[in-house]
Amino acid sequence: METYEIKGHTLEYIDDGHIYLVDGIIVPSVTQILKTRFGGMYSNVDQETLNKAAEAGTALHKAIEDYCRYGIDSDLEEMRGFKWLQREYNFRVLENEVPLILFDGERPIAAGRCDMVIEHDGKIGGADIKRVSALNKEYVCCQLNLYNRAYFASYGVQWDFIWAIQLRGEKRRITRLKQDSKYTDKLLEEYYEQNISDGQTDI
Repeated sequence: METYEIKGHTLEYIDDGHIYLVDGIIVPSVTQILKTRFGGMYSNVDQETLNKAAEAGTALHKAIEDYCRYGIDSDLEEMRGFKWLQREYNFRVLENEVPLILFDGERPIAAGRCDMVIEHDGKIGGADIKRVSALNKEYVCCQLNLYNRAYFASYGVQWDFIWAIQLRGEKRRITRLKQDSKYTDKLLEEYYEQNISDGQTDI
């Protein structure tokens, strides 16, 4: 179990089951909120393929975190792409795997972890690593706008930009995404409506 103190609240993360608790109460993850709209994205993909993709994604995230935090290199092909993007775009990683709490006013309603907070051209932004061949821009845009809102609520810093960093084999690409509160407002509204209709109002 991992524990963090954020804005007067205790955030706990249990890796087995990917469970978040704020002050001892289970809250949905940002990923669960996103499933309200995008839940069926991989319904036509068999479970073995999904498991292998998840393992490869976890390995890449760990390799990038080890490289950024401790200077430990990796022979993963995607790591070469990540380092090339760093040189090409001249960005600096400030934080990796950043714990976040999403609030409704003062009430914690969800939690998650952002892949990285970066500095580029003197500005601060958030980025998410996607090990996919085709990027779902709408999904990652909603995801990063939720993280943007949660990061500001948790740490009092507003991001100036949000990026998707796409790495898959030789593919290496940064996609600049739009910041807009409508992405978070509409998605949270959909989440509330779905849970109220299911009789689950304790978020």
